Amino acid sequence: MKPWLFALVLLTTGCQRSAPSGDEPAVTRARANKDRVSVDPRLLSSGRIKLMPVSARALSSELRVVGEVRSSESGSAEAGTLVSGRVASLEVAEGARVKRGQVLAWVDAPEVARATANLLLARARAVVAKHKRARQETLDAASATSKNALDDARAEDDAARAELLAARTLLTSLGGAEPPADSDVTALSARVPVRAPIAGIVAERNTLLGGAVSADKPLFRIVADSHASSSILARVPETVAAKPQAGTSATITPRGNAANSCQAAVEGSLGGIDVQTRTLAVRLAPDKGCAWLIPGSFVDVILAAESATPNLPLGLVVPRSALVDVRSKPTIFVAGSAPGEFEAAAVQVGSGDPQEVRIDSGLSAGQQIVIEGALLLKGELLRGELEGN
Repeated sequence: MKPWLFALVLLTTGCQRSAPSGDEPAVTRARANKDRVSVDPRLLSSGRIKLMPVSARALSSELRVVGEVRSSESGSAEAGTLVSGRVASLEVAEGARVKRGQVLAWVDAPEVARATANLLLARARAVVAKHKRARQETLDAASATSKNALDDARAEDDAARAELLAARTLLTSLGGAEPPADSDVTALSARVPVRAPIAGIVAERNTLLGGAVSADKPLFRIVADSHASSSILARVPETVAAKPQAGTSATITPRGNAANSCQAAVEGSLGGIDVQTRTLAVRLAPDKGCAWLIPGSFVDVILAAESATPNLPLGLVVPRSALVDVRSKPTIFVAGSAPGEFEAAAVQVGSGDPQEVRIDSGLSAGQQIVIEGALLLKGELLRGELEGN
């Protein structure tokens, strides 16, 4: 092949490859300066870039935030012992439904054995002191004893009864039961029961048969399976103009399933703004329709319109999707006079909510702004700067 013919073929092939197809619009067509970018108008007709006019209005009063389902104070409990020992038997498994007061396990506790022995000794001394007092009072009625002997007998009886009461209190507090008054009993059990403090589901069992037990080690964790024992903790951004107040109603939906919902009410906030997340923690109480709530899961919380942001002043409000960061400044792309031409306008952002924000300066009512595709325009703008256009 002749050299001039080969060069002609290469030139023709290169031109064919550089030409965009008729179905896919080219992204960049021209750039005028560092704040302007031009793209193929077909990006608008295809929906990759969407516009909306800026208007003066109040912020949307609907506030949507993420909430975490938590067990309330009465909806979660731990069960264990106040003494050291070893697990003698386990009566329930993880996932079992239990009633309040039900025995979850039995623990052999030497300390309870010592307390039981002290109780038996105190009970024996109390019986002796009671009989001695009765005899002295009988003799005193017959003037056959001295007042000192009677006083000593009464004091000894009072002290013995106090000692018995103290021994019973200690044994009961340790979880032991008072042994029967039976002289034929040769040995007593030092086992104490571990009982469920609330009704619910055994969420954790932190021991094995024969495992060591200590007072600082909970053996079981129980979670109530009722919606009334759950609460919702939602975090409201500090940028929200009016924070939810106690009594504010809200709609609760599972994440990704808006078809299933229930109602809740705000109980109040948990204090100030969190310095790390810049949010205010708000606690909500679900109603009876929220039986599907599972502690530990996340839900969407939609606060009622009439109380989320009341009486807000009018201003230029735009969706948060319109805002991008360009050169460390909040920026919105404004449509130019020709189709596909846009200008990056640095703006001053005011108050807002997770969906919308008020613009205090940098925009004018009636301007067409980009609400979808702003990141595409930002990329083209910065690429133009790097190429030196």
